[in-house]
Amino acid sequence: MSTEDIEEWLDTWVEDHLAHGAHDLDAAVALCLKEAEAIGLSAEALIRAARGDLAAFLAEEGEAIRQAGV
Repeated sequence: MSTEDIEEWLDTWVEDHLAHGAHDLDAAVALCLKEAEAIGLSAEALIRAARGDLAAFLAEEGEAIRQAGV
């Protein structure tokens, strides 16, 4: 997968999993990594797509989506 594909997958994952309310961040990170691995994405590639910090990325993006009302 290209970097662009990984970023798109991650954005979609956030929309699908975090847009509808607060979630346990540790559980969200673990689930995201597990689902990425299931489709062949490495943790390293996913973390790169998340600008180096998957937990912070998920928290920020999930909050932005909730605030936007998506």
